[in-house]
Amino acid sequence: MTLHRERALSAFGLMVTLVLSLVTFSSSSLAQDNSQGRYRPEGRQIGLAAGREFDERVYEVRTYQPDVSSDAFAGAMVFYPLTLSFDLPNGAIAFVPGFRANAAMYEWWGPALASLGYTVFILETNSPTDALAARADALIAAVDFIKSENQNPDAPIVNKIDPDKIAIMGHSMGGGASLAAAAELGNNIGAVVPLALYCCEPGESFSGDYSNISAPALVIASAVDEVAPPADHAKLVYDSIGSAKIYLELAEGDHMFVTNSGEEKSTLGRYVLAFLKDNLDGRNHLASITESDAEISRFLQD
Repeated sequence: MTLHRERALSAFGLMVTLVLSLVTFSSSSLAQDNSQGRYRPEGRQIGLAAGREFDERVYEVRTYQPDVSSDAFAGAMVFYPLTLSFDLPNGAIAFVPGFRANAAMYEWWGPALASLGYTVFILETNSPTDALAARADALIAAVDFIKSENQNPDAPIVNKIDPDKIAIMGHSMGGGASLAAAAELGNNIGAVVPLALYCCEPGESFSGDYSNISAPALVIASAVDEVAPPADHAKLVYDSIGSAKIYLELAEGDHMFVTNSGEEKSTLGRYVLAFLKDNLDGRNHLASITESDAEISRFLQD
């Protein structure tokens, strides 16, 4: 009886070890995500590369489309890491598009961020021409929606999200909206990442003050952005932020460099993942990469 029990325990231990190895060892063909056709593969490759560089666990990625009843946004594309039943909850990201853009234009961000453990909600705005204030409201509502979806027994992410590890992101007018939302959300979020931000409502100039933002901020811009020149938008707004903050300016890339068509996705994903891991999960990855990229024309940290 004892011998049989010892053999059974040994077999069980071997099975658990094998399961963990398949989940964490990304270079094994058995551990690759097999959901081809569900998302853009370049995002997955960016996540895998960051996982190897930062020595972070890499997850398979799945997608689903939740039922949304919010008045603030119309829907969401959700990308989530495939975790084990005994894994601790991970962080989550809400992303709002820019003016006249839709969620599908930013699809690569889903698998890139979810590969390193984040559940990503790319929002569909009520209208492509929603103003900055409406996009900020969408992000604020999305934070509550993420928490409610985490409690939804019918959702594949039920109890998989740590509500203390939520970040918000946005592009262009959505980037400006992410800072406006961060000022309202306070300690309800752990980080904010505005991308190629357009500071204000169309035609207006920035005269505000974001000294009350408490979440760490990563502001990313392009030096040659003609739609939202950094001097009038990203850098100007960055100087008003009161929280711990980083300003990252790429040497090249038009205003759409953060979308699926952008040519610097690997650099973007690498820095954003390092920033999120540092500020949501207590890592120190940014320190190892801030001096190594020729694509970066300017890097400031306050």
